[in-house]
Amino acid sequence: MSAARRQSRKPLRTAAAVLVAGLVGPVALAVSPAAAATVTVSVDFAARTGPVHGGATGMLYGVSDDDVPTRAVVAGAAPRTVTQMPEGGLQHPNGGALTSSRTLFDAGTQDIYVNIQDQYPQWGYANAGVPSNTYPGQADYLAKVREVVQRTKDGAAPGTLDRYVFTPFNEPDWIWYGDWTNRKAQFFADWKAAHAEIRRIVPNARIAATGESQYNSGRLRDFLAFAKANGVLPDITTWHELDDVDLRDFPAHLADYRRIERELGISPRPVNITEYAGKHDTSVPGRMIQWISMLENAKVDGQLAYWGYAGNLNDHTAQANGANGGWWLLKWYRDLTGETVRLTPPQPNTPGTVQGLAAVDRSARQASVLVGGTADSVALNLTGLDRTVFGSSVDVRVERADWTGQEGFSTQPRTVKTQRSTLSSTGGATVNLPGGDPMDAYRVIVTPAGSAALTVDQPWQVSVEAEGAALSGGARAYGPHTGFVNAMSGARDVGSLGSPTAAVTFPVTVPRTGSYHLTVTYGTGGRLAGDDHNVLTGRHALYVDGALDQTIQYTSTLNHLYRGQVTVPVRLSAGTHHLSVRTSADGGATSLPGSDLSIDKFDLTEVAGVESARYPAVTARRSGSTTVLAGQGAYAGTVRLGTGGSTEFFLAAADDGYYDVTVDHATPSATELSTTLNGRTVRGLRSTGAGRWSSTATVHLARGVQQLRIGGIAGVEVEGVRVTRNPGADSSVRTIQAESSAVTRSAGVTVETPAAGYGSNVQGQYAGWITAGRTLTVARPAGTPRGDYNLLVRYGNAEKNTGHAYNTDVITRTAQVSEVGGAAAAVTGRFRHNYSYYNFWTRNVPLTLTTDTGALRFGNPSGNAPNVDAFQLAPLVRSVTTSAR
Repeated sequence: MSAARRQSRKPLRTAAAVLVAGLVGPVALAVSPAAAATVTVSVDFAARTGPVHGGATGMLYGVSDDDVPTRAVVAGAAPRTVTQMPEGGLQHPNGGALTSSRTLFDAGTQDIYVNIQDQYPQWGYANAGVPSNTYPGQADYLAKVREVVQRTKDGAAPGTLDRYVFTPFNEPDWIWYGDWTNRKAQFFADWKAAHAEIRRIVPNARIAATGESQYNSGRLRDFLAFAKANGVLPDITTWHELDDVDLRDFPAHLADYRRIERELGISPRPVNITEYAGKHDTSVPGRMIQWISMLENAKVDGQLAYWGYAGNLNDHTAQANGANGGWWLLKWYRDLTGETVRLTPPQPNTPGTVQGLAAVDRSARQASVLVGGTADSVALNLTGLDRTVFGSSVDVRVERADWTGQEGFSTQPRTVKTQRSTLSSTGGATVNLPGGDPMDAYRVIVTPAGSAALTVDQPWQVSVEAEGAALSGGARAYGPHTGFVNAMSGARDVGSLGSPTAAVTFPVTVPRTGSYHLTVTYGTGGRLAGDDHNVLTGRHALYVDGALDQTIQYTSTLNHLYRGQVTVPVRLSAGTHHLSVRTSADGGATSLPGSDLSIDKFDLTEVAGVESARYPAVTARRSGSTTVLAGQGAYAGTVRLGTGGSTEFFLAAADDGYYDVTVDHATPSATELSTTLNGRTVRGLRSTGAGRWSSTATVHLARGVQQLRIGGIAGVEVEGVRVTRNPGADSSVRTIQAESSAVTRSAGVTVETPAAGYGSNVQGQYAGWITAGRTLTVARPAGTPRGDYNLLVRYGNAEKNTGHAYNTDVITRTAQVSEVGGAAAAVTGRFRHNYSYYNFWTRNVPLTLTTDTGALRFGNPSGNAPNVDAFQLAPLVRSVTTSAR
C-alpha cells in the first residue's frame, strides 16, 4: 500500500545506468578476516531486557489466498500480526481477511488487521469513476464500514472474531485528510462515527489508529487529545516507518509517543508499526536484522510493507513453496524463546551498520544471537553466561543465512563455524564471525559443552560479482542502483545482453577435481512486442574453457531487478578454469531466446555427496509439555516429551523427489511416534522397546519448506532429524505430460508450443485454455494403488489485474482435483501467479486416493485453471524402517 504514498513523499529516483570500467578479474564476496576490518558487538546475557516479544514478523498482504504461500512456509515465518484486505474488498483481487485466516491462524498468527478502506476500488481510496484520493463523504464511508465489519462478524470462524482488529483509516496524513488545518475536524468526525459503528456491530472490537505514513507528533497529539475527550481512544496505536533514517529515528519516535500518552493521561497502548522496511530491505537477512532488532528492542509489533505483490510473505518466499535467505532469518527470530538481553553494536540505531539481538532461555540452557549487516569481521564478546546453567565450558555453533534474491531457493543455512570455549569467571567468551557480505546474517547458538564435538558443514565456495567479470560483446555493468529499488548484490548488475556475441567471463580456481554447482543470480523482465502478460523466461549458454558445456535455462521473475536463482551442475578438474556465460550457443551467430536479462552474481559451490542436512531437536520449536536436556549426544542435547508435548521442525528440500527423513529418538518402552508431515499423518515410526532408535521414512517432498511435527508418549526423547536425498527412490514417481495420450482433454482445451522467443522451460508442449468447466482427465498410471500421494502440477499462470495505480495485482488460479469413482472429496490446488503462461513451476496438491485405478480429473468448474505442462504422481511414503542404535 505504500508505493504511491512513498512517491508522493519522496519521488522515485531512477538509478542512472553507469558503465563500470576497469574491472577485469572476479570479485569474490568472501573476505578473509585478516584482510577485513573487525568490529566488536557485545552481548551481556546477564542484562535481561524482557520476554522475547516476537512481533517483528508481521506482514501487510503477506498471504494472498488460503495456502498461498503454503502453510509450511507461513508457519515457519510465523507472522504474529498481519493486515489483510476486507473479505470481498475491491482494492485488490485477493487477500481477503477471512479467506486467508485459516492459513494464518494455523501458522500461529495472533491478530488479523482489516484495512476497511480497502473496500474502495481505486487506490487513494476512491469510488470508481472519480479521481484518486477523492473523499467520498461520511455517509458513503460509513456504509463501507458497516459492510466490512458485518461481513467479518458473520464470516469469522467460531471463536476467532476477537482476533480481528479493525483499521478504519490507512495513511490519512495524505489520503482524504492531508490538509490538517482544514481537514482535521472532518477526520475527527469520521473517526468518531466509524468507532461508534464498529462497536455497535462488534461491541468488544479492537480498533487501531491512525496508521499514518510517517510519525507525526503534532497530528498524533491532536488526535489522541480529541479521542480521549470523546471516549473514542484506539485500542492499538499504529504508524509507518519505511525509510533508512527511521532505523535511526524510531526510538525517538516511540519515546515521544509514550510521552504524549503520559502527558494526556492515557494508559499505554500496544504499538504496531503496520508498515516497515523498504524494497531494498525485504528478502535481505543483513538488512532485515536491523529492522527486526529495532522493533524487538522496543517490544512492539511490526508488519513488513507491501512493495511487490501479495502472497509471497513480502519478498520472503521462493516460488510456490520455497524459502529464500530472508525467510530463514524470520524463522530464526520466531524460534527465539526466553528473555532478550542487552546487545551493544558499535553504532546503535545506525542504518547500514551491524546490528543484532540476543536472547537466553535458561530452562533450555541455550543462548542465541542474531547479527548481521556488515562486510567486516565481527568479534562477538559474550558475557554473563551463568556457569550454573551452562557449566564451565560451552559449545558454539554459527550458521549463516545468505541472501539468495527475492525468488531464489535457500536450503537449511550452513554451519560455518563451531568452537568449544571455556567460560571466564564472568561467563565470558569471544566468538569471531567471518563477515564478508553485508547482505548476510548469522545465528550463533551457545549450549553447554556436549559429549560430541559440533561439525562444520560449509563446502568450498567462491562468489563472483557479475560486474567484476570480463564483459564483452556489448554486455555492460549498471549501477549503483539506489533509491526505491529492490535489493541486489553489490548494488550493481550486468545487462545489455541482447547481442549474440555478449559474454560474461570469469576465472575460478577450484581445489579438487569433482562436481560443482554454478548458481546464477539474475532477473528477467523482457517481453515480446505486443504481449503485456508474459515475462520472458530466458536462456544462456555456459562455456567452460572456451567449449560449450550446457544451456542454462532460467525461469521468469517479476522484473529485471527482482532476483531469482538457477543452479546447474559443472564438472571441473582441480586448478584454474574460465567460465563464460554467453548469449549464444552457436559461436555468436544467434542470440538464445530471452537472453537479454540481467545478471547479478555467480556462486560456485563444491558438491560433496548427496544433499543432506541435520536438524537438532534442541533448536526445534516446542509445544505442550517438553524438557530440554542440553549437551549430550550427536545433536548436543535432546527434547524429552511430557504428556501432550511435541517438537516441530521446518525442513528444506532442494528438489522435488524422495528423501530419507530419519528421526533419532529414545523411548521408555515400545511405542509409535505421532508424526505429521505438512499436516498429513506418517505412520510406522516406532520402537520395539526401551532404547535409542533411528526411524526412517522415505517420503516424497515438494521442493521447498516442509513442516514436520513429532509427538509421542511421555518420556520419549527426540534427539533430532536427518534428511538425505534418495534419488534411487524416484523410480516410484510417475510423470504424465499434459499433451500425452494418457490425458483426455475436454473440448476447447488446446495443446500448444510456446513461441521460441519466450525461451520457455516447457517440457515439450503444454495444455492451455482450461477455462471454466473444461478438464484434463489423467489415466491412472500403473503401480499407483490407493493411498496418500503427492500430485505435482507443473503449471504456468500470468493472470493479474491491470488497473491498479502501482501494485502488481497478481491472481491465484485454482483447480479441483478429483478421483473418478473415489470416495474422497475433490481437493483444491492453488497456483500462484508466476509471471508467464509459458513459465512453469511445480505446485504440490496432496491427494488421498481410495481406488486402485480411478483416473484423476483436473479443472476449475467456475473459473480459469492454469496452463499445465505435466503432472507427477508419487506415493507420499515409500517405506518406513526402524533400527536400534
